[in-house]
Amino acid sequence: MKPIKLRAFTLAEMLVVLVVASSVIAMAFLMLTMVRKQVISIQKNNQKKQEIQFFETTLFRDFNRHRVFYNKQQNLFTLKSPKDSIRYTFLDDFIIREKDTFQIKISTKKLFLDGVQVKEKTIDAIELSLSDAFANRQLFIHQTKDAAYYLNNH
Repeated sequence: MKPIKLRAFTLAEMLVVLVVASSVIAMAFLMLTMVRKQVISIQKNNQKKQEIQFFETTLFRDFNRHRVFYNKQQNLFTLKSPKDSIRYTFLDDFIIREKDTFQIKISTKKLFLDGVQVKEKTIDAIELSLSDAFANRQLFIHQTKDAAYYLNNH
């Protein structure tokens, strides 16, 4: 009787397939890792943008509802109105507003009163330069004043 020869892959062919398949899987994992890093980076940048927008909106709203005073010695903004007062404390790596904390690092700040740069006391505008971590972005917050303000105060 003649032995029947079955068609099958050789050991060498199976090893080649195994090497090729493992190379493809390794590249897929590398690509997945790169994509995950990019997603994390995008999320961090988005979080920073949201933090800046929330801070800018809050500070603008507070500036336009209160009179603003700056204490240079304590690095503190006090915003007063007949109803309440709010304090902004500028620390090295963050800003504290009452119970809120903004994770924003300010590199420089310029204070203004009626368009003239001042060092402290009453102010009506502020220019904040953010740190490198926030792409050196600049914020300019000012009080919106109408003609009645100038008639009553000058």
